[in-house]
Amino acid sequence: MGIAKALARFNNDAGSGSVLALAIIGATVSIAVALLAVLGAFAAHTQASVAADAAALAAADTASYRIPGDPCARAAEAAALHGAALGSCETTRTESLVTVSTDLGWFAISASALAGLPR
Repeated sequence: MGIAKALARFNNDAGSGSVLALAIIGATVSIAVALLAVLGAFAAHTQASVAADAAALAAADTASYRIPGDPCARAAEAAALHGAALGSCETTRTESLVTVSTDLGWFAISASALAGLPR
């Protein structure tokens, strides 16, 4: 009879619902945290792309003498207005190539853009 009582105690599944609920809550929280990280990276990439486009257009307008000044300085101003930092700037009279980066906290996201006169 002692073995039967011991086996009955192990077959009791009282409290297993709380363990299952904790596992489901833990999985849901883990997925939510991962999704927030991915969405944050997507937003930072979009911000970098928009800043790169604006900086390239500003540099191209200045390089084509439509606006006076230094093309790379204008590109840096445009990137800063969009919350990004200018990484590189190469301009000719007909086109400008810029690279900007935004800081996501633990790493930087960069984007490049090319703008120029129509061909």
